[in-house]
Amino acid sequence: MSYVFRNIKLSDDLAPQAAPETWECAFSQLPSQGSVLVAGAGRGGISVLLDKSGFKVTSLDLHPEHFVAQGMECKKADFNHPLAIESETFDIVICIEVVEHLENPWGFLREAMRTLRPNGRLIFTSPNVINIPSRLLFLKNGLLPYFREQSFRGCYHVTPIFPWAVMRWAQTTEARVDSITYSRVNWPTSDDVPRHWEKKWSKKLKDMLPVNSLTGEISCYSISKSDLPTVAVGAHYA
Repeated sequence: MSYVFRNIKLSDDLAPQAAPETWECAFSQLPSQGSVLVAGAGRGGISVLLDKSGFKVTSLDLHPEHFVAQGMECKKADFNHPLAIESETFDIVICIEVVEHLENPWGFLREAMRTLRPNGRLIFTSPNVINIPSRLLFLKNGLLPYFREQSFRGCYHVTPIFPWAVMRWAQTTEARVDSITYSRVNWPTSDDVPRHWEKKWSKKLKDMLPVNSLTGEISCYSISKSDLPTVAVGAHYA
């Protein structure tokens, strides 16, 4: 079945590979228009949706050879290093399920803020590591869903993103965290694979729960460029 979003149909090769409702969660935070950097464009589905929705799109990815969106371009970028982009270039930076793959996520997020124009918006998602399943698994064996050995070897999930850490990062740059929203109530399989299909009784039970920090599967951060830094990077007591 083709993926349809905002009345735009994507071919199967452009459909989401992220957990269900992740794209929807991120797109709900978008302004109505502007120039947007898709950081971690993957196969190109997000870039196509944004382009057909009227945004001016620039796409970057560590593996641009995976990008298959017809008529669009994706350039190579390693987000562990500074971006070869002038400051104040974009109105929006959107980054879906990327920062947990980075060894230097805070450096990348500062770079994302640098490329934004004043009052620009950074939207990024990452597995929710403070929900109930995460707390229980960590209590049991010190691990987190989406950060077990399978997800390390399979897709290089190396950095859990905690909301308190994002709040502290924001104090070191021109950033204000406006909201944190969450995708559906769910958690991955024991192999860290998102559940795209589920038994009806299980889904029905989960649908009865509110979607919040304790139940949501994926966290979505909406961050505006506005405030000046209040904490110096590397600050310490004399």
